[in-house]
Amino acid sequence: MDFSKYGAPSKEWLEFIARNPAAAKDGFSGNDILEASQLRQAVNANREVASQKLMAESGLKDRVDVSTLSIPSRAGHTIPLRRYSPVGQHGQRQDPRQGLIYFHGGGFLFGSEKSDDYLCAIMADSLGVVVLSVIYRHTPEWSHPAPHDDTEDTMAYIERSLPDLGIDAAKGLSVLGISAGAGLAAAAVLRDLRGQRLIQGVTLSIPWLIHVDNYPFNHFVASEKTAQMQCRDAPVIPWPRLKMFSDLLRAEDPADPLLNTALVPDVQLRNWPKTAFVVAGMDPLRDDGLLFSRRLEALG
Repeated sequence: MDFSKYGAPSKEWLEFIARNPAAAKDGFSGNDILEASQLRQAVNANREVASQKLMAESGLKDRVDVSTLSIPSRAGHTIPLRRYSPVGQHGQRQDPRQGLIYFHGGGFLFGSEKSDDYLCAIMADSLGVVVLSVIYRHTPEWSHPAPHDDTEDTMAYIERSLPDLGIDAAKGLSVLGISAGAGLAAAAVLRDLRGQRLIQGVTLSIPWLIHVDNYPFNHFVASEKTAQMQCRDAPVIPWPRLKMFSDLLRAEDPADPLLNTALVPDVQLRNWPKTAFVVAGMDPLRDDGLLFSRRLEALG
């Protein structure tokens, strides 16, 4: 395989960094593992402020009901599940027939209960669905498989609580994940395929589906053509940032299937629901999504 033709900067990106030169330096600093907590605090604070500003400016606060449930877990802690539901006429809350489960991005380090309020609220409002955002545990306090354990526990809760959450089980569920969250969404689909098969649609955006220390260089025409090498110095998640994310997971086995959905055997992917991929050409995770999409397409 060779997807390197997508690795050149686009006209839109070049125009963007011309207007915002600081964006070209994003991700190259602050990658000391010992300072990860401080970086997370700063990033989450900025995301929360931006999200709440957009919520207020867009009027979504009046159109979407937002609440947080506390989900029990196997480890004894509670998992926040943020629920977004369109508000009906005269302030009456509607219970849309479809549900969307959302897993935020951030390399398993970034993300908070309120950091993605705007995105989730606008999806609930524009699509007319109930959005459920899973606030899984993050590094550095928690290591692998804590985020996946929280995902599995939350999915089990959702499955047995669909009517209470305002979701019609007959219509099923969709899942959407971004970056690290896409890896969690994909793992949730694998679990669903072994169980009730409620998930009917999947969106994986800039997905992280292969552990960086388990990269399948042998699948590509040359190692330098892979996204991990070609996009090593690309902004946003250059290699130092991606390596920090990965190291903070402290995964004992880089080949753990939970961290390598794109590489699991074909037999586990049978009956995989319809999936949309959003991939960035200059992203070191680019080939995770493209490799996986090609595999799913080959399986029909």
